Amino acid sequence: MYRTKTKIIIIMMIIVVFMAVGYAILSTSLNINGSTAVTSNWQVEFSDIRTVSLKGGATNKVTPTVSKTTANFEVDLVQPGDEVTYEIDITNYGDIEAEVKGATYTGSGSEAIYVRFDGVRKGTRISSCEGQSSCPTVTITLRVGYDPSVTSDPEEKTKDISITLDIGQYVSSSPTPDGDLIPEITYPTLVQQILSDNEAQSDNNIDFSQISSDTNGKGLYYTRQNTENNGVTYYFRGAVDNNYVSFAGFYWRIIRINEDGSVRLIYQGLTANSTGTDATIGTSVFNSNYNDNAYVGYMYGTPGSTSYEKTHANINDSIIKGVLDAWYEENLIGYSTYLADSGFCGDRSLYSGNGYGTFSTTYGAGRRLSIDMPQFKCPQSNDLYTTKNSNKGNKALDYPIGLITADEVKYAGGESQVNKGYYLYADSWFWTMSPSNWTNSIPLDNMIAIDYDGNFYNQSSNYSASVRPVINLKSTVEITSGDGTSSNPYIIKTS
Repeated sequence: MYRTKTKIIIIMMIIVVFMAVGYAILSTSLNINGSTAVTSNWQVEFSDIRTVSLKGGATNKVTPTVSKTTANFEVDLVQPGDEVTYEIDITNYGDIEAEVKGATYTGSGSEAIYVRFDGVRKGTRISSCEGQSSCPTVTITLRVGYDPSVTSDPEEKTKDISITLDIGQYVSSSPTPDGDLIPEITYPTLVQQILSDNEAQSDNNIDFSQISSDTNGKGLYYTRQNTENNGVTYYFRGAVDNNYVSFAGFYWRIIRINEDGSVRLIYQGLTANSTGTDATIGTSVFNSNYNDNAYVGYMYGTPGSTSYEKTHANINDSIIKGVLDAWYEENLIGYSTYLADSGFCGDRSLYSGNGYGTFSTTYGAGRRLSIDMPQFKCPQSNDLYTTKNSNKGNKALDYPIGLITADEVKYAGGESQVNKGYYLYADSWFWTMSPSNWTNSIPLDNMIAIDYDGNFYNQSSNYSASVRPVINLKSTVEITSGDGTSSNPYIIKTS
């Protein structure tokens, strides 16, 4: 006998009403609607809905109810972090075995509200009650919440969600539910969205002796040259306006997709359009001293040593590392699960000189910038700053935070020329992590910084310049919305 299938449709409307205290009350009505046309005794219904948990200030305005193919509830979400969880049972009261065939999701509206839907897989069997002492059920879980990363009332006040469950006759030859979760919402990873929103170009035709421009690099580029393990990396260059990210309450700019798939970000500020010191976390010297080769290190060994190894051992923290670690503890410690330990290169490889004491020395990055050959790979494992849990690098960091390299600035469009038209320009001096040289003609060590005109400048390590943290997001990090522009940045999913 031919049996038709039924579709159970979940439709949710979320309406926001302002509170006098400044947060928004999100009044949520979720209706699960559907229609059934059956032959024989086909009777698959919703049989129960339960409130499993109410987090924060979330409250039910009415008692949730079900009526065959409809489930109803209404909840108030008072402030970011509030969440309600429901369980909805599906029961097969008929005499025809049923199974979950699939699900589709569509939605639009406020990105401040998230919806989670889980509990079944394709092929999940919904056994008939006939002949059973008690009816078996299949339970789905719905969670509705106010995104905890939201810092202001959302401009968009409504959200329409539609989830359609396809439930049909069980076929004995159907595959068992061995995977293929039916998701409530599928979120793209940040990496997927970057590559989807940009047409990556080869950088073979870029002249790195010149600043970025419309004809010398603007957009997303890729290379396998001078990369870690010859892996591909994608990087932004020039006056781009689609590499903004909102994460942990701050705005960031995407530097590149690293060779391991993680995404490197540099701090942009509390607003997308921050400039000057607002685009930094403050100012700091790199190191308080400058009269020894040791002080070019993000970490360093023993000043006055007579060997390169003792001079550049990773024993002592630089002043700027202390600043970054303190900022991490205050602002990012709760987001550590989203951060990758991809490392930060403070390249102290030697081009000339012996690199200790007061001997004149030119370091790798200083030489590369002068001959216009930047690189992404870190020449020495001792200079790749990673945490103790990493499988690479020096494992010397307390936290996975650092600074941009001079090489990365050059790939982005910087040069020893005025350039106020690339995305790293901040109208503020700021440090890179790269040492340039130690000279005994005017005894001091020089770090590479970016000046007010956006170009490279060799600056003594005891100079006070701005600090722009750099972090790496895991390759698996997802986004809830955004196209990367300053008005619509990529919003990192943190719940």
